[in-house]
Amino acid sequence: MLLIIMVLWFVGADLAFAAAAEPIESAATNWEGVTVHLMKVTRKRNVLTVKWAAVNEGEKKQSICFGFTGKNVCYTVDEENGTKYYVLTDKEGNPMASANEWVDSNTNGYSRELKAGSTARLWMKLPAPSAEITEISIFLNETEPFEDIPITDK
Repeated sequence: MLLIIMVLWFVGADLAFAAAAEPIESAATNWEGVTVHLMKVTRKRNVLTVKWAAVNEGEKKQSICFGFTGKNVCYTVDEENGTKYYVLTDKEGNPMASANEWVDSNTNGYSRELKAGSTARLWMKLPAPSAEITEISIFLNETEPFEDIPITDK
């Protein structure tokens, strides 16, 4: 009996975790077999945090790259006010985003080989739009825009 209860508890915990990990929206990318899942968009005071997962559902490894500063970078747009927001940087000019490095002479970002069947979890922090703005559009490299995404306030 105890074993059955434990199994049910673990199954329930797995189901709860799976439900909590459902993407807001998903999109194919220009990297063969790679899908981007937008996971979370939250505003805390004046900072917006965007989290996503790049999943290689293909059968071979793919090189992926998300730019954070420089040229060809990820950003958000408050379409109601026509304002474009770029990734925040610290005092040294380093992006406030997933582990990043110079990926070419003009761009700092995340560039890795993603093995078949693996997932890269990424995040970036940007200036938040004003509190009355409840949706944002998100532009990530090599992916169609995620438009009118609800912002969750913390």
